Amino acid sequence: MPVLMIRYELADEGVTDVVEAVEAAFAAVRAEEPDGVRYAYLRRAGTTEFIALLELAEGVENPLPGMAAARRLQATVAKWAVGAAPTPQQVEILGDYRMFG
Repeated sequence: MPVLMIRYELADEGVTDVVEAVEAAFAAVRAEEPDGVRYAYLRRAGTTEFIALLELAEGVENPLPGMAAARRLQATVAKWAVGAAPTPQQVEILGDYRMFG
């Protein structure tokens, strides 16, 4: 099961927009309840650093590009990200306890 991570920093004035876009994207994910998907969005406390984690079960296509709210989140992040727009990176799980499938 691949796990993807997106990590980025935002301009200070974009934090509220991105937090609202994250909330809307997660409302859409909860409404659609896609199978084979684990998704989390994190913010390092007190900073403008955000991290998204996405795990897809074997053979499951990423449903996020098909969701309007997730596309809006991606556009909002691209607008406020410091530096180049963030891209997903596959990460290797070295150990976990009930975090990943």
